[in-house]
Amino acid sequence: MTEATTRTRPEGLLAEVRSQPFPWWAMLVTGVFGTAFGVAVLVWPDISLRIMALLVGIWLFMSGAAWVVGAFVPGEGKSAGEHVLTGVVGIVVLVGGLLCLRDLVTRLTVLALIFAATWILSGIAELIAAYRATGVRRAGLIGVGLLSVVAGMILLFAPGLSLTALVLLTGISSIVVGLGEIVLAFSLRRSAP
Repeated sequence: MTEATTRTRPEGLLAEVRSQPFPWWAMLVTGVFGTAFGVAVLVWPDISLRIMALLVGIWLFMSGAAWVVGAFVPGEGKSAGEHVLTGVVGIVVLVGGLLCLRDLVTRLTVLALIFAATWILSGIAELIAAYRATGVRRAGLIGVGLLSVVAGMILLFAPGLSLTALVLLTGISSIVVGLGEIVLAFSLRRSAP
């Protein structure tokens, strides 16, 4: 039986998902929403804070949902700690998304801190997952994890940036991190045993 045939059967897909240190499809969802958000912010730099808060909320909510679902996917070689950390990151991201959807328009600093916490926590989770991965998966997880942590640290230590600088930083870093996650997701999918 070929590898392609194995992947098309439900048990082959389940075995592929279980063998990943982090589900490739969760990384893809996060990357697509992050990239789309970053492009939208850069295309409309004069975006109001209300629209920005809505986009942030939707992106964080969808990313958080993907992380939470990923926490419950059983996997060979996954420790209970990895499942818990993935779930905690997902819950934090979900709560951040819900808070943004409520009305944090006047709280630009809170938006920056939500971004910072999201990127730092997801970066740490990816770096921890890289510990168990090998080869291309390890390099990809380390690269995306470091990008996420650096983007989060910039926003954490400079939350009082002007709106224009925050919009540009948010758009550019969302695109960079999102594209990195998309590339990593396809790499994880291709390198699955």
